[in-house]
Amino acid sequence: METKILSQTDEEVQFTISLNQAELKTIKAEILEQLRGRVKASGFRPGKAPDMIVEREMGSDYVQREVMDHAIQHNYSSAVKQLKLQIVSNPKIALEKFVPYTELVYKITAELLPKVKLADYKSMRVKRPTMKVEPAEINRTIEDLRRRQAVRLESEQAAKLGDEVNFDFDGTKDGEVVPGASAKNQTLQLGSGQFIPGFEEQIVGLKQADEKTFDITFPDTYHEKTLAGQVVTFAIKLNSVTDLVLPEVNQDFIEQVSPFKTLAELEADISSKITSEKAESAAREYEQSVLDKLMKDSTYKVPAGLVSQQLERMRAELSQNLASSGLDVPKYLDLSGKTQLEMDNEMRPEAERRVGLAMILTEVASAESLSITPEDLDAEIARLKQDYPDPATQAELDNPSTREEVYNHLMSSKVISKLVSFAETK
Repeated sequence: METKILSQTDEEVQFTISLNQAELKTIKAEILEQLRGRVKASGFRPGKAPDMIVEREMGSDYVQREVMDHAIQHNYSSAVKQLKLQIVSNPKIALEKFVPYTELVYKITAELLPKVKLADYKSMRVKRPTMKVEPAEINRTIEDLRRRQAVRLESEQAAKLGDEVNFDFDGTKDGEVVPGASAKNQTLQLGSGQFIPGFEEQIVGLKQADEKTFDITFPDTYHEKTLAGQVVTFAIKLNSVTDLVLPEVNQDFIEQVSPFKTLAELEADISSKITSEKAESAAREYEQSVLDKLMKDSTYKVPAGLVSQQLERMRAELSQNLASSGLDVPKYLDLSGKTQLEMDNEMRPEAERRVGLAMILTEVASAESLSITPEDLDAEIARLKQDYPDPATQAELDNPSTREEVYNHLMSSKVISKLVSFAETK
């Protein structure tokens, strides 16, 4: 096999691959051997027909196509390794010359992974945010505990903030039921902020058996993408209003809700738990701050091919998330009033960010000579199998593509830990 680079830029390469008569003869012999079992020729046992009979029965044109396809597929990967190229998407292949079983020349046009100019990440410093538990946070937790222990008295009065209400509601848009926006016997404490902004206020003033219809605009940042930014009409029926008689915060109450005897002990325990939650959240935010700064200060260009692949993965993620709500992408587009192109344009910045981050992490891993050993990967797979014992997940974890995903996750975590160690160095 001979390779020759015709042109190469930071973003694209063109090269040719040439195979000679001896190489094509070897490939033809492999193809004929593969086809031999499919030939039933008079006078020959199955799988024993000679080459000339196999070629005659299968057709010379068919055999030639199989030889060319095999040659192109099996020699392309070898050529890429030989030329030390980093190809990022499926190449364009053009046949230049084919003299049957004598000479084959084909041209490859492929997108290259652009070079990344990393910022000086070893000198990069990012300050960790300070964590503090406010007294109001502890008080809110104690109030939640009081509500759980409250005496509930059914009321015929109009609902007010602080009351617990039970109601049915149905959400519609343009007269059609909105999946995930309806429920029966929903219980809610008014003023708790559990529902979308503006919803709970609509219930204040209603009495048992009252009905009401109103419009609510979902926040643009709402977690359910099918509802984000949408105006939904709600029809509600109030089933009951309950007054909450909260217990006093005394020793009896403290012993009912905790293993402690004093308010100081309970508050210390609450503070400790809030601190742990904040620390975990702060760690993730800090890592993201480090990555954001590195991406901002580094120079790179995301290749279109990788962005297209990432968009495809994000569409699949969206489709899977929608399915859990009983929707599909066409229905989602219809509800949101968007076209497929508009949706793709909205997702594109995130797709570009993911691709850019992957490029940067790969570059740092190379610069720091970081790696994941087969033993590390096997240990992580074993841990995941313990956490997910169902047969389907067990089988999936043995899938080569899943192992690759786990490997990439381990490598990303290792690189991020290294970057964080630099960024927080005093």
